[in-house]
Amino acid sequence: MMRYMMRDGFYAAHSAGSQFGWGRVICMMIGGAILIGAVVLLIAVFTCKHASPPSGTDQTAVSNNTNAMNILNERYARGEVNDEEYAIKKAELKK
Repeated sequence: MMRYMMRDGFYAAHSAGSQFGWGRVICMMIGGAILIGAVVLLIAVFTCKHASPPSGTDQTAVSNNTNAMNILNERYARGEVNDEEYAIKKAELKK
C-alpha cells in the first residue's frame, strides 16, 4: 500500500510538475517579455511622427535671424559694437 501511495500519490504529483521545472517558467517569462516588447514597438511605430521636419522650420529660422539682427542693431546703437564688427556680423546674418 505504501508503495502505491509513493507511486501515485504525493511523489507522482510533484515529479509530473517538475518535468519542466524552472525551464518552463523562464521560457514563459521570456516569451511574455518578447510579446510585451513587440506590442510596445508597434505602438511606438504607429504613434510617433516620422523624421520629417516640423512645418514651421523655415519660419523659425527667419524669426531667429530677425531676432539676432535686432540684438545686433541694439548693441550697435548702444556703442557695444564698432562699425567694422557690425558690418561683418550683419553680413554673416544675411547669409
